[in-house]
Amino acid sequence: MVESLQMFLFLFKSKYRRKWSWFSPFLCSVLIVLLFCHGVLAKCSDHNCLNGVCKNDTCVCYEGWQGPQCQHCGGKIKLTEPTGIITDGPGNYSVSTQCSWLIVPPRLGPNPPALRVRLESFATECGWDHLYVYDGDSVRAERLLAVFSGVIDNKDSGWTRQVIARSGSVLLHFFSDDAYAMEGFNVTYAAYSCPSNDHRTNCSNHGECDEGSCRCDPNWVGVACDQPLCPNDCNAASGGGVCTAGGCVCAAGRGGGACGAAGGAAWRWAWREEGEGGARPRGAPPPAAGHALVPLGAHLLRVGGETFADAPFLHRYKTEENEWIAMEARGEVPLPRFAHSAVIHGNELIVYGGVVASDEPERGGGLAGLEGRAGEVTNEVWRARIDAAHADWRNATPSACSPHRPAPLKHCGGLHLSGHTAVMVQMGPTKKPVMLVFFGHSPYYGYLHLVQEYYVEEGWWGAAATRGAAARGGFAHSAAYDALSARVYVHAGLVSESEATQAPSAALFEYEVETRIWRPLPSSPTPRYLHTALFVSPGMMLVFGGNAHNDSASAAAAAPAAGRCYAAAAHLYHARCRTWYTIPALDSSARAAHAAALLPNAPRPTAIIHAGFDGRLRSDALLFETGERCASRRDEAACLASAQRAAAACVWRAADRACVAIEEIGWKQSFDESVKACVNEPVFDERRCARAEYCSACVASGCAWCGSCLPTAQHCLRRAHLQHALISLSVDECASAGGGGEACGRYHSCAACHAHLHRHPHGSEELSQRACYWDYDTVKCRPANSSTDIRSVAATATGVCSAACATFRTCANCTAEECIWCASAGRCVDKNAYGASFPMGGCRAWSTNGCAGVGVAGGAGAGGCAAHASCAACLAEPACGWCDDGAGGGRGACLPGGERRPHHPHVCPHRRWHFTRCPACQCNGHAVCDGAARCVQPCGARAVGAHCDTCAPAHWGSPLNGGLCQPCECNAQAVSCAVDTGRCYCSTKGLAGDRCDKCDNTNHYHADLFNKGCYYDLAVDYQFTFNLSKKEDRHLSAINFRNAPVKPDVDADFSITCSAHARMNLTVRTRSDPAERTLFSDVNCTNFRYKPFLYRFAKSEHAFGVEDNVTLTTFFVYVYDFRPPLWIQISFSQYPKLNLQQFFITFSSCFLLLLLVAAALWKIKQKYDLYRRRQRLFVEMEQMASRPFSQVSIELEKGGGGSGVPAPVALEPCRSGRAAVLSLLVRLPTGGTGRAPPLGGLALASALVTLGHQHAHHAHHANADRRFKIRNTARSVRSPCANLSPSRTSRTLILTDGEEITNVNRIV
Repeated sequence: MVESLQMFLFLFKSKYRRKWSWFSPFLCSVLIVLLFCHGVLAKCSDHNCLNGVCKNDTCVCYEGWQGPQCQHCGGKIKLTEPTGIITDGPGNYSVSTQCSWLIVPPRLGPNPPALRVRLESFATECGWDHLYVYDGDSVRAERLLAVFSGVIDNKDSGWTRQVIARSGSVLLHFFSDDAYAMEGFNVTYAAYSCPSNDHRTNCSNHGECDEGSCRCDPNWVGVACDQPLCPNDCNAASGGGVCTAGGCVCAAGRGGGACGAAGGAAWRWAWREEGEGGARPRGAPPPAAGHALVPLGAHLLRVGGETFADAPFLHRYKTEENEWIAMEARGEVPLPRFAHSAVIHGNELIVYGGVVASDEPERGGGLAGLEGRAGEVTNEVWRARIDAAHADWRNATPSACSPHRPAPLKHCGGLHLSGHTAVMVQMGPTKKPVMLVFFGHSPYYGYLHLVQEYYVEEGWWGAAATRGAAARGGFAHSAAYDALSARVYVHAGLVSESEATQAPSAALFEYEVETRIWRPLPSSPTPRYLHTALFVSPGMMLVFGGNAHNDSASAAAAAPAAGRCYAAAAHLYHARCRTWYTIPALDSSARAAHAAALLPNAPRPTAIIHAGFDGRLRSDALLFETGERCASRRDEAACLASAQRAAAACVWRAADRACVAIEEIGWKQSFDESVKACVNEPVFDERRCARAEYCSACVASGCAWCGSCLPTAQHCLRRAHLQHALISLSVDECASAGGGGEACGRYHSCAACHAHLHRHPHGSEELSQRACYWDYDTVKCRPANSSTDIRSVAATATGVCSAACATFRTCANCTAEECIWCASAGRCVDKNAYGASFPMGGCRAWSTNGCAGVGVAGGAGAGGCAAHASCAACLAEPACGWCDDGAGGGRGACLPGGERRPHHPHVCPHRRWHFTRCPACQCNGHAVCDGAARCVQPCGARAVGAHCDTCAPAHWGSPLNGGLCQPCECNAQAVSCAVDTGRCYCSTKGLAGDRCDKCDNTNHYHADLFNKGCYYDLAVDYQFTFNLSKKEDRHLSAINFRNAPVKPDVDADFSITCSAHARMNLTVRTRSDPAERTLFSDVNCTNFRYKPFLYRFAKSEHAFGVEDNVTLTTFFVYVYDFRPPLWIQISFSQYPKLNLQQFFITFSSCFLLLLLVAAALWKIKQKYDLYRRRQRLFVEMEQMASRPFSQVSIELEKGGGGSGVPAPVALEPCRSGRAAVLSLLVRLPTGGTGRAPPLGGLALASALVTLGHQHAHHAHHANADRRFKIRNTARSVRSPCANLSPSRTSRTLILTDGEEITNVNRIV
């Protein structure tokens, strides 16, 4: 506030001091009010300190709170009450916050109490800010119950909103990053309680609580007994079904949870979560997410997945027996993993890639918990022979490259990927089995658009040479194979938006397996990733769930529900009609990272959605049953509406008025005009053409390529006619026009960009050539050797890229390369890959701009807990506790552990172990405490402070935990230095170096030959403003200037203005006397009450100028004794005096000379205009005289009396064809004498006429083919016809006495 006031006064006095008006008193009044309010609010009170007390005008916060008003949570606190409320504080939570609550209620019996933790309200930034709930007293607890993120409201199920801990203690940890803050959360907890729809009751008052579990009353189900057994009475009134002890039993043709769907597709539960009611399959596996679900005959296989605990890798679900069994693994067993892919070939299971769970408990320096046990991304290929109860595993990762096919980015064993998809197809005339692997994220190459081909029989990898549209590679997309169209449909996923951002996509592409061509399709209504997609019937794809969150700021502005992480929305896509339909889903079914498959041997095509993640790992399953068959539709409207209503693609055959399934007609035949497959045929989107930059992408989108992408070939014809461009309408025609550069734009990292090669058809490595280069200016991958850009040549030759973030193993190296360091997982990831690396909250704390508090390394003992040197910092980390050394001085060690003990009990006795509260005496080993636990002063080792935790002034170092402080060595040019490095904070502006022993020459501060210090050289006739209000200027107290006037015959003016209190000395030094002479000393240059300091140095008193490259006089200005913030305006000027007599004489002379020049130019212009008119007349006369001549014979006859339109003798068309010179023969009047004038009384007349159509006026002239409209003009014919050579002809004219010339043919 004081800094702002100083700046205002400085600007006001310098700019507006002469503009006094009514506004000035008003502004001053506002300032007084603001100062008064600031003074009142700056003083704390018991009302301002929300979670603390006011002492000495400062809020002293209670345990677990922080902030100027104790309004934000912070640190770690232990709660021992049986019930309570946990909140982040009023309003939005703070950014960059870590808060932990350990709940340990009293035990009232031999068994530990069941603890209910319930979310009353919850709103955090989805995917970035998390609330972790552990069933136990540490992050390595017995169980990780939940990782909440996003927006959770009252519509969510009681199972999602609340968890039950049975270990007797619960650890809650909240982490927020430094980007965005939301409303936060309110959490209630209660010991010896059960789930309920209200925190004040148990079992929603519809059941009895028994050791944390509800026994619901009849007609009520759910983990909290808050759901009716038969919703809407199973719609029995409308024939929907009947209510039984197990729920609704639907009638034939009805479906849905309440039997409300008649004849259409419907959702229902296959089984619910444990305690939610209904029958569950026997031997149900533990909850999981990021797993795979593949059919094997009449059974389903669940492969891998994140379980936050040890669990079997493979489970078999027997659909007919409704039973799960854990498959016994034989041979070399793969490690647990998630975000992998799995396919079935015969009775062999093939698993590829994924994120492997780490078996290193100390990874992350002891910070790793159950949420962060995921380790490295792998490229392993595992194959297992499946029999009734066993799986014989073998590691089938290729170790060599195929001799016939190029490996993906030269990786013989395949790429390290996660979040990819795999589809088993049969390719080529021999129907070779091939596993197609789409996209995914690589820790080394980023988001990839590649399609890898794994040839099952040979066991080799190959890279598909894809063509067509530029399909953007994404993480956690979906890929579904449609046997009807023989195409793979790839939908959505998390894609790279820039080098530092990622976002979910809504794009849909189809991939032709045989031709390897990508084609774009209409995007889905909402973007998403971590979803599933499969074809529930031929031509109908079901998309369900996922994470649809994009941006917290825009979501909060649009609607609170938009901030939800996990979606329950379901969509159907009609592949033939290219149409999306949104269908309703069951309540409480939102999830992401689930798995889907077709249920074997179902009466109707049925999809099963199993497990997933919605803040908690799920183990339930949903069923989506398609509606009645197409043959049941009796009219065209019902037949075509079955796609949306029954999830069945039907075709109306008008010939026999029958509705048949599209698979009976066939994919190609469905486009025939004899059948109707769509209500409205797909409409071509011309906007795709504008987005295509290359030929293959253009024609794959249905456009035409002719140098640029246009909607149709007709649009191209115009351009081809003008530019002779080739028109391409198919991908095969783009072989010579495409150039292959479209692939470069799909790479999002330098490594992947440079790894893309042009290859010789025979695969010779020596003939390989880099096809792309990485442009660091635009941070994009661009085609190489396609332009004269020197960057393309240089980058192609060198190919040097920065190391991938995944290769860094320490926090310092990671953050130095602008990567994200996750301390709890000990991993370094790209800035645009956080969502792909930790899709389920696997990173409990991360940083991008420093390693304080997060450790400096990923190994045990080198970082993590060991990086914390004080007890307070140690206990702020939920994974760490403080082991006191027992000496009573506050020294100790930070170790990983929980409330009861460290993870290694032998390193610290229990009596010296502290997890939530530090020892009373905290003197860092530099003092002992008195009876009130206060450090006895003075502290030793040059430490100061109430806890001996800071170095004394003019010292640096860290006295924490027994550290030492050292004196600052600054050559008497500073009073303090950096406490961590000892770098001096120079007190004089312009000094540089760690010891203030250099001048800052780069900023024009230079040393002087005779004086010590550094001076800023002021140029003459310029005003300089120095702003000393930056953070790095807070230690300054002096600044030096110098100036040497260079004009020997002009006085020098000196001016200086300071915005705050400052003193000034002004000295001068001459060439003859090197010693400085003081002109002014200890002058106040503050511009608060007085005018700026201004002084003139006369040339008669000082010798100005330069002789022999030596200045004659130099002024030195020393400004000192100030405290930033400060603004200084200073100038030396030498402006000569103005001679008014000489000015007016010069001005008058120039003005008169300008008038004379203007008059002369006017006369010249008049002469020139006259000359131009004469020349134009001569040209016209010459053109008229140069007209061609012809001879005409005329025969005169007497009699007649007829009349008509005059006919021409000659017609000379002009060049434009719109006018002509017409020549006529006319008889002169006799004047009543009866005698003709001389020469027979004939005359030749000419006129300028316009050529045009005119209707005949008389019937006897109907044989004339054209008439002319004569313009009456007397002026001569001019240049329009001068250069034209008209046709010359000779005609015989027959004239009768007394009539005009008639019957003359038109001259062509």
